Amino acid sequence: MHSRRAFIAAAGALLAAQPVGSVFARKPDTGAIDGIWEGPWYRGMSSGKARFEIRDGAGTMELTNAETFGDGPHPLQKTVFDGKTFSFEAPGGGGPMRARLELNARGDQMKGMGKHEGFGVRFELARTHR
Repeated sequence: MHSRRAFIAAAGALLAAQPVGSVFARKPDTGAIDGIWEGPWYRGMSSGKARFEIRDGAGTMELTNAETFGDGPHPLQKTVFDGKTFSFEAPGGGGPMRARLELNARGDQMKGMGKHEGFGVRFELARTHR
């Protein structure tokens, strides 16, 4: 009985001595998605070119030929990267764009779906610069 209490006390002391971040899972490094990403976007019969500039988990996105979303770069907000999936929201005309993009194993492509004005938007991006 004493050895069990001693073990529990020792385990508790080890956990208490650790910094909080080392006890829990570490936040994935957003550097895996840093860079410039370009590729097509598709929404129904419409399409155009998407350009993302990402640094430290933040950045901008720009879509060509997206009349209701608007021209020019839009800030990426509510960004989350879990090591494999990058999700974000970007304000635009007609409401925000929300999307989830999956990073491939080589780390050079992200593909996924988003939603804008109630319609699905597909992204197929390739990293063009780090």
